[in-house]
Amino acid sequence: MKYIILLFCVSLVFCSCDDFLTEETETGVTNNNFWKNASDVDAAVNGLYATFRFNHANNNNMYYRDRALLFDGITGAWANANNNQLWKSWSSTNGCLNWSWEYDIISSANGILDNMDRAELSPERYNFYLSQALGIRGYMYFYILKNWGDAPLVLHAEDVGAKARTPWQEIAELSIAELKQAASLLPRARDLVDIDGKPITSKQVFSKGTCQAILAHEYAWKAALNGEPELNKIAIAYCDSVIADDSYGLVDNINEVCEIVIKGNSKEGILECDFENNEIDSKGYAAYFAGNFQWWPVRPLTTPSTARRGLLIKNSTVYSIYPDAKDQRREEYFYKLDSMAKVSTSITKGNAYVQKFRHVIPHESGNLIGQIKDYDINEIFIRLADIILLRAELRVKTGDEAGAIKDLNRIRERAGCSPYNAVVDGELAGAIQDERDREFFCEGAAIRYYDVVRNGTFRERLRGDFKTLTDQDVKDGALYFPVASTAFYNNTLMLQTPYWKRNGYAY
Repeated sequence: MKYIILLFCVSLVFCSCDDFLTEETETGVTNNNFWKNASDVDAAVNGLYATFRFNHANNNNMYYRDRALLFDGITGAWANANNNQLWKSWSSTNGCLNWSWEYDIISSANGILDNMDRAELSPERYNFYLSQALGIRGYMYFYILKNWGDAPLVLHAEDVGAKARTPWQEIAELSIAELKQAASLLPRARDLVDIDGKPITSKQVFSKGTCQAILAHEYAWKAALNGEPELNKIAIAYCDSVIADDSYGLVDNINEVCEIVIKGNSKEGILECDFENNEIDSKGYAAYFAGNFQWWPVRPLTTPSTARRGLLIKNSTVYSIYPDAKDQRREEYFYKLDSMAKVSTSITKGNAYVQKFRHVIPHESGNLIGQIKDYDINEIFIRLADIILLRAELRVKTGDEAGAIKDLNRIRERAGCSPYNAVVDGELAGAIQDERDREFFCEGAAIRYYDVVRNGTFRERLRGDFKTLTDQDVKDGALYFPVASTAFYNNTLMLQTPYWKRNGYAY
């Protein structure tokens, strides 16, 4: 119950109702009587984390937005999204097009930034809370610009009314500046402490390394999509900083990726959403991406013959993605791939059994006893292997092939694979993208899609209408999402993305 009260109080703080500002009461929570000390600001920041978890990681829209799935059995809305034929499944009000979830997080951060100066804080706590709000806001604006391109820029809780779309490059500059400021004020992850001086172990809490990892990705994005290749060297420098930070380290093998890293808050994790898995703070298994493709042997009370719905991947496709017989990910991400591939197709339907996300919480009572209730894992958005492979990609772009191969082989060798061989693995840039496909299979928020867009390989690696996009289509926003019609309500300044105005979303 205390969590409900906390979130309720924090939501009141962010309201702009004039009645709240006219008189300070002894029991009411108002902007006048809330922002007084570190405990108040700590409560607000915890409320921001909760909003971040609920809106960003407990939101099925994040998964349905993924347009670069490696599965074979893709049906319905996912099939149309992966063909970039959004109008076939998504109405103009569909949640996948609606950025209000993201702006709710930004609004929570704005409320803290607008009000925290009222509280009496030590310099250390002030810098910590300021950086949490700046870091999350910077990250969310980066997420928004990757998905919609140009978007409204809202920097204060009371900044309401009609809003035009700000060019994404300007949003990126703001996001970068805020992440830089947060990185300059925050300690390394290993040195974070809470309000009581106790060590913080949750990778949901922003540290210097969190901000630097996001900056590495954002500079790489801006370098590619805005034609600024000189920014790749800055992105590499941020990768260097993260990789050199002894707060982080790779686990020893792929079994530990599944058993330790995916579970959460490991030494390899950099940015995660960390659910408490209680009545107030949990996702439910269906809200995890894994809930759409994992059945037996992960899901309790199922068998190899249990009908599988959702996303399916053929054994032959897995062998194609993971061609090295020594690759540990074949047996860790997929249950007994080789032996199950020999089982009758009357049972398997020729599909592999994914088991990458294997920590489950079953119902302990009631009519669902024994069935899956939740996953006991974090939602992981960035981990160290991601930054190492990003640096490999950027090193190729800046002419350092030897450094790129060294980074690539570090991840390949951890997985038990042979070192990179151009004859076997093809040209280096493609081999690095293939390795990212293998390593981050079904992780994070559309990691593969962003990789493909950043590297301009959408015609080669994606499906359907992606393959026939013209350069003008891309310039007109074909790789972004259309804006939901709800963004046009009482907003005469809003404009639709040109490509989507021609393709099903003219309103």
